[in-house]
Amino acid sequence: MTLLHPSELESRKVLVLGLGTFGGGVGAARHLAKLGARVVATDLRTAKELGAAAAALTDFGVNLRLGGHDAAMFERAEVVVVNPAIPPTSPWLAQARKSGCRLTTEVSLALAALDATPSLAVTGTHGKSTCAALAAHLVSGLHGKTVLSGNLGGSLLEATAGLGRDDLLVVELSSFQLERLETPPSWPRVAILTVQGEDHLDWHGDPDAYARAKLRLLEGQEPNQLALAAADCPGAERWSQAAPGRSEQPGPGFLSSLGIEALPPSLVPAFLKPVVRLAARGAMELGASEAQLRERIADWPGLPHRMESLAHPDGFLVVDNGVATHPEPTARALEGFADENRGVVLLAGGKDKGLPLDELAAATRGCREIHLHGQGGIRLAGILNAQETSGPQAPKVVVHDGAEQAMRAALAAAGSGEVLLFSPSFSSFDEFVNFAERALLFRELAGFPLEKELPRDTAASSY
Repeated sequence: MTLLHPSELESRKVLVLGLGTFGGGVGAARHLAKLGARVVATDLRTAKELGAAAAALTDFGVNLRLGGHDAAMFERAEVVVVNPAIPPTSPWLAQARKSGCRLTTEVSLALAALDATPSLAVTGTHGKSTCAALAAHLVSGLHGKTVLSGNLGGSLLEATAGLGRDDLLVVELSSFQLERLETPPSWPRVAILTVQGEDHLDWHGDPDAYARAKLRLLEGQEPNQLALAAADCPGAERWSQAAPGRSEQPGPGFLSSLGIEALPPSLVPAFLKPVVRLAARGAMELGASEAQLRERIADWPGLPHRMESLAHPDGFLVVDNGVATHPEPTARALEGFADENRGVVLLAGGKDKGLPLDELAAATRGCREIHLHGQGGIRLAGILNAQETSGPQAPKVVVHDGAEQAMRAALAAAGSGEVLLFSPSFSSFDEFVNFAERALLFRELAGFPLEKELPRDTAASSY
């Protein structure tokens, strides 16, 4: 099927199905209305739950239908823009097809207008935000404008409007976004997989389906284009074998070969080293010189909520890893602290996605205290309490009634010289709108407040 271009939607009846919590749906509806489409936006949540950003859509002529969907919406629509979070099994997708609607996504619409823009796309179970943001930082200044967007928050349609062949796009894509991905020919120039773990199995169904969604990023590439995966990382071989073009796996000596010996504190954790290699190699493919890589890596500021180290006035180190919504990055973080010979207090919990917890449970054995909440925390506590670990070295495990109570208790428990690792390991949707709302509450309680931000990183950022 021919890729649908945003310009083709002028005067057509477009239904935006799901506004989401990351700004993409609101931005897509606003942008399409500006293009002259007759837009209806619908969401299961109410206007009060969605907030002012959604309410402001009426100023652009968008017809809001909130608090639920109905079949008549689809019968009147010609095109349905599907929010990434809507699962393939949704009956509303079947209703849309029954009504003869053309289904598309905000990402596919945006990419249809970007066939001439050199692009680097990143996916992976974790590390993709850091990889994408670092790559954008490394290539900034090479051409007219570098835009960082996608799963980082905001609308890809809005962020990339007007980009041309002299600009650059760096985009992070989740498995949800990739599930329905349609791309222009020869896209992207660089495709990166950070790591293939297990996540979102409640949405995809099984690990293989989740992995296949990631592989869709390679389907538009051609023989002269580059696919990157980290050497020895899970999924690297399958990724390389599926690549239609060139495939590389930068190894541990790659950074040294570029003259990069020291990394800024935000990139020091061992599990981030493969991500740095991938970002650097991808930036080189887009034209960054070795000298520029050395200079730009040195001034990388890092991203909030991603192993962000904060010195607490009471003498302990707060590590904000609030982006961790599945167990693997928490296990990697704990492994990194294992050799430091300092007490660790872990704060975790949230909505349980049913992922395996054995590896995380094993990694917690070096903790002094573990403060948990939510159904995920209850399940992890059950595993920890069943472990054959006893005596004075056994971690103290406490399950709290809610996230705020657990946060306050963990902050009170951390002592001078210790590490308080805030790495939730579970979804935020039991108590919060998204992971960022949970992370911002923790930051406020810890004494490191941030201004209210978009749910991921810095939203769509231009360099």
